Amino acid sequence: MKTIPDILLVDDNKEQCISLHDVLEEKGYSVEYLHNGKDAINLALKNRYELVITDIRLPDIPGTEVVSEISKSLPSTEFIYIIGHASLETAIEAVKQEHVISYETKPLSLDRLLSTINQIFKRRETEAKLKESGDLFRELAENIPEVFWVASPDFEQILYISPAFETVWGRTCKSLYEQPKSWTDNIHPDDCEKVIKALEKHVQGKASFAEEYRIIRPDGSIRWILDCAFSVKSASGATNRIIRIAKDITERKKMQESLLQSEKLKSIGTIASGVAHEFNNILAIISGNVQLLQVTYKDQEDLVETLRTIKRVADDGAKISSKMLQFSKTANDSIEYVPFDIRELIKQSIDFTIPRWRNMAQTKGINYDMNTENMKEIPNILCNPSEIREVFVNIINNALDAMPDGGCMTFSTWSNKDTVFIRISDNGEGMTGEVKDSIFDPFFTTKTAVGTGLGMSTAYGIINRHDGKIEVESEVRRGSIFTLQFPTTTKTDSPSELPEQEEKTISRSLRIMVIDDETAICDILDNFLSKKGHLVRTVDNGTEAIILTRNVDYDLVLCDIAMPEVSGYNVIKALNGLDKRPKIGLITGWGEEIKDVDKEDMMVDFIIRKPFDFPELTNHINTAFNTD
Repeated sequence: MKTIPDILLVDDNKEQCISLHDVLEEKGYSVEYLHNGKDAINLALKNRYELVITDIRLPDIPGTEVVSEISKSLPSTEFIYIIGHASLETAIEAVKQEHVISYETKPLSLDRLLSTINQIFKRRETEAKLKESGDLFRELAENIPEVFWVASPDFEQILYISPAFETVWGRTCKSLYEQPKSWTDNIHPDDCEKVIKALEKHVQGKASFAEEYRIIRPDGSIRWILDCAFSVKSASGATNRIIRIAKDITERKKMQESLLQSEKLKSIGTIASGVAHEFNNILAIISGNVQLLQVTYKDQEDLVETLRTIKRVADDGAKISSKMLQFSKTANDSIEYVPFDIRELIKQSIDFTIPRWRNMAQTKGINYDMNTENMKEIPNILCNPSEIREVFVNIINNALDAMPDGGCMTFSTWSNKDTVFIRISDNGEGMTGEVKDSIFDPFFTTKTAVGTGLGMSTAYGIINRHDGKIEVESEVRRGSIFTLQFPTTTKTDSPSELPEQEEKTISRSLRIMVIDDETAICDILDNFLSKKGHLVRTVDNGTEAIILTRNVDYDLVLCDIAMPEVSGYNVIKALNGLDKRPKIGLITGWGEEIKDVDKEDMMVDFIIRKPFDFPELTNHINTAFNTD
């Protein structure tokens, strides 16, 4: 059985052929021999030998012709010449042919010849392994999504670049081979200097290289890249190759930004919730006293008008407080959601903003184009229509601000199996990186002295509540693109509306307890309810309230939630455990959902939020008692 590739011996000395054949076979080689050149050529072309050992003088043709003819068809075959009479001329003739490895003189030195043959086959084995490794490397490099490249240290020459370069960079590999340093042309201007300096330090051996940076593809899209470089050094320690692996991490960055934004909103939301509670208590005191004064001095028109102004400002403050909480709210309250065609909501939002983008613009001699031609048919989404309209109105108004001299907005819709996509683009001034990174932060605004800065943060919260996503792409002087996505729904029905109930006013006097650690609110409610003919008792802590309700039967208890030591939750639980349970109204300055109110021991009859209007409170009380 053959253990290594074949060897062909060509020599007219038959005894020498047999002798050499036996020695090589004994060493494990598979050997055949012939005694003339033409037969050797024919047999070699048929059997494709790895090595041919030929006498340079054969009876029919010279050995050089044997080498020449076989080499034409089998360029991988190598040759050793056997020379009977060594001379300078024969040596030169022997080695000047490309595939001739060496020549041996007669009488042959078997040790020398065997050493040469062993070296040839060891080298060929190494080359085969290297080729196999190279093929494997190329197969791997060409089938991974990362960009793999090998370059000279000065990047004057690209030795290899994987096909993934075309997918990630959006350019051809040929363009990089032709202009090796042109890869930097695609780096985002804000990142370019940093990346080049870091790579130079790595080549100089001063630092490792692992950089995240942005590239701008020829189509204008921006991708995030994680680029790592490794130096291949010579024995002297000099860098002679740079190997780099570059990965597209755009989706990971988007996920990180989304998580960061969510955590940011969560943290700020916790703070905002506490601030809103205290703010609402203050507004409740202002609003309550104003309403009392309006009733007392209703005949003094000048004073009443002033009070209306104060009340209106207090109500505006309550709206800001509400928005502070909306942007951080993430709960999906699907009870309020209905199936809706989002294209209709876009059209409604465009119509809603007409006074600004059409009527007002025309008075200034400018024009806005609202392009909706790319709004393709899409499935419905389950949503709160008014909230989604608010998102679109905010985006449209921001785009109009970015196009003070007029411009174009383009609306596109499409969908896949389970997701609806909306893209809204404008050709306005665009945003800097800093503005783009902060656009969804609460209280961030570029409109000096205009607005609260809650518009886009509220939009972000709305989209989160709908299990959606929003992304923004923008560059200065290149406009902005907002891409939104929402899950689709197969539902087509809408929740039925409850019939309106006839309102009846309670005519009898009620025994009412008011519990609030803000004594000013207690005084306001005492004043208002007492004038309505009710018997009112105010308490500023939960402990005393629980003791009193055990000894006195109250018709109604109005209770705050956040109180020191004993909270409103504890009071409600105690009230629900009484033999004669009173009606319970929860009055709170907190904006989030009230927990556990659907549990048996936490049942309440109504919830009213601070600051409240007296008619609203009266309506809740009447409704609670009219249900009996």
